[in-house]
Amino acid sequence: MFRLIGFLIGSIASGVVILLLIGMPNFELTDSQTDQRRFDEAIEKLKAKQSEFETVAGKLSEDVARVARTVEQGESGGDAMARQDNVDPETPGDAAEIDSIVPAGPPTPIQPADQMKWFSFWNPFRSEIAANGFVSQLESVTGLDYRVVKVKTGVYEVAFPYRDEEERRSRIRQISTATGLNLSES
Repeated sequence: MFRLIGFLIGSIASGVVILLLIGMPNFELTDSQTDQRRFDEAIEKLKAKQSEFETVAGKLSEDVARVARTVEQGESGGDAMARQDNVDPETPGDAAEIDSIVPAGPPTPIQPADQMKWFSFWNPFRSEIAANGFVSQLESVTGLDYRVVKVKTGVYEVAFPYRDEEERRSRIRQISTATGLNLSES
């Protein structure tokens, strides 16, 4: 009983001391116009962030579509060459078509899939989501192409393509330099 009385007296005394030091709080709204203005500013900031997010999302979807078109064009490279052979360069209306079909710059030789080798250079991940996150970060930093390979359930490896041993070593050095990761050469 004495403990309860002591607790109540101590609580009331500390409350009084706090009110004396800080002062009595004002529970009324001082200015409703100021509060409304602050609320409107917060709403405008949220709308600006939302439009910024939509802009970034739109650019991202455009980039994904552009990459998908590039990949499709790379896979159907023979179709573009066949269309180029059917165009008559002497016809005046076809000159624009030739410019749009012929790629700018020297053609890059495409290695057949059987000549490309994939090198797994990092410890396996337990989740595909984690492996894909690692790949996206590496691609943004190094600019190289990577692939997530599912070894078995719960084991996902990250690999990059290479043609010969020199290219493999070069890519390992490039990844190490760009990321600061200590990758073994073997």
